[in-house]
Amino acid sequence: MNRIYSLFICGFLVMAMAMAQPAKKDYRALLSDELLTYSDASLVVYDLTADSLLFAHRAHKLTRPASVLKIITSVAAVERLGIDYTIDTYLLRSGNSLYFKGAIDPLFSFEELCAMLQHVPSDAVVDTLYADCSFMDSIHWGPGWAWDDTPWEFQPYISPLMLCGGCVEVKAKPAERSVAPVVECFPPSGFYSVENEAVSRGGTGEKFTILRDWLGGTNVIRLRGDCSAAKSEKMNMYPSQDYFMAVAAEQLAARGISVKNIANGGAPHECDTLAVVRRAVGDVVAEALMESNNLCAEALSYHLGALYGRFPVRQSMGPDIIKGFLGYTLDMPLRYDICDGSGLSPYTLVSADIIMQVLKYAYSHKHLYDALMRGLPQSGISGTLKNRTKGTAAYKRVFAKTGTVTGVCTLAGYAQAADGHTLAFVILNEGSPKARPVRVWQDKVCDVMCK
Repeated sequence: MNRIYSLFICGFLVMAMAMAQPAKKDYRALLSDELLTYSDASLVVYDLTADSLLFAHRAHKLTRPASVLKIITSVAAVERLGIDYTIDTYLLRSGNSLYFKGAIDPLFSFEELCAMLQHVPSDAVVDTLYADCSFMDSIHWGPGWAWDDTPWEFQPYISPLMLCGGCVEVKAKPAERSVAPVVECFPPSGFYSVENEAVSRGGTGEKFTILRDWLGGTNVIRLRGDCSAAKSEKMNMYPSQDYFMAVAAEQLAARGISVKNIANGGAPHECDTLAVVRRAVGDVVAEALMESNNLCAEALSYHLGALYGRFPVRQSMGPDIIKGFLGYTLDMPLRYDICDGSGLSPYTLVSADIIMQVLKYAYSHKHLYDALMRGLPQSGISGTLKNRTKGTAAYKRVFAKTGTVTGVCTLAGYAQAADGHTLAFVILNEGSPKARPVRVWQDKVCDVMCK
């Protein structure tokens, strides 16, 4: 009986090895793709269910992670701050002065602003409306962030007071032929102006653009070219706190409450709290991962920096806490650098095995894994993976964070294999001027994993 049992076990192991070998060959075959003749890739695949490494290629090579860094930032934030942590925005009153005291709520909306202002008595006299921006210093971008990435929404001017992500949404649609297109902006405000120099279906073929006059340092939004179809863009405003306060003053005026002056200033200790909006850290993590929201990731990083207890928080404090998490909690040797929370900085360099260790750590701690799975896009279904892996074995079975900047395209997260095992994987590509062929190759990797 023992001999039969031994033969059965041996046979099972031989069969398992035989099944595993083609997968490794498939991974190796992917490395011979033409894409990798002119660009580079790091790849790690780990079977979390079996607790075994399936494949690794250049796992220790340092690479710019782009937005995949948000996985590290998110895990560090939930671990260090706690899932019940909130980012709070206050409306305070002292005498005839009102104070907005913020802490970089990246999801603070126009509707929430209006709701807060309803707590101001209709007969109030407001001598000064103050912006309390004492939470952070005045450096609104991270180190190495590209100056020409403004005026787009993915690089807003970070401030403790952020309204609609520090952006205005501009929608345009064609009107009658050769007439200026119809334009709508939200939220409405006199803080910015619109110059509509475009034409509807003019037949000129000139590219239709919506841009803020960022080179001129103004908040003038210009529409130019031939508008033949509806188009929407989000433009960042400068500076963010002035935009927030201007809209607040306008909404107070709409209620018949005039504001004599707007200024920057810290709220005194003795204040009455009129209203507060609390943002759960889990909501910020979910938005950072699902929509690759850079402002959300940076807000998490700043609040990690606030753990030092020194205000105003400097931009470098958050990355230092993240590096401490990697070093002390995951025992990672300091052979990397993290300079921001979103991955926009070209100075941030990590390796595939470092990201893999974070994914494994999160998987082994339910509250961290749940926070990631709530926000990670699902292949072919949601977020930045909505249009990927369709028609492959990876369709609906990959939950991962994408990352894209010029010359870098990355993907990392979890996948469900055909045998029911949960896999963790990291793919870091760099050196390709175009992202599309890289994404095609990454989807092939996902297809192999899920088969």
